Amino acid sequence: MPSIAEAISRFKGPLFDHGVIRLMSMPNRNRLSQDPPVKSGGEGWLVNGAQRLLVQFKPDTPSTQEQWVSLRTYAWDPPHPPEPQSRRRMLRHAAIEAWETMLKTGWRRCSPPVH
Repeated sequence: MPSIAEAISRFKGPLFDHGVIRLMSMPNRNRLSQDPPVKSGGEGWLVNGAQRLLVQFKPDTPSTQEQWVSLRTYAWDPPHPPEPQSRRRMLRHAAIEAWETMLKTGWRRCSPPVH
């Protein structure tokens, strides 16, 4: 019978990664009310259920003078996958202002859609 360490090292699933055990959380009925964890690298997603839209904020290639953020808007009609609608670049400070304004006007943070 293999040891626990051997079994862990052979299993490459969502619970184990390179010998590190990842704990699965219990289902949470209030999941929608909790914000998803902040991703490193500055990427974030907002959803507006009433407008059926998703927006991705993602750092873009910086220029020598400014930092840019790419905003991608998707139409979303669950259970269908999101469909790209538009793409634009904004300066970082403008993107932060847009994010904060969107949160104040009914948008909610969400996890990225599953491909």
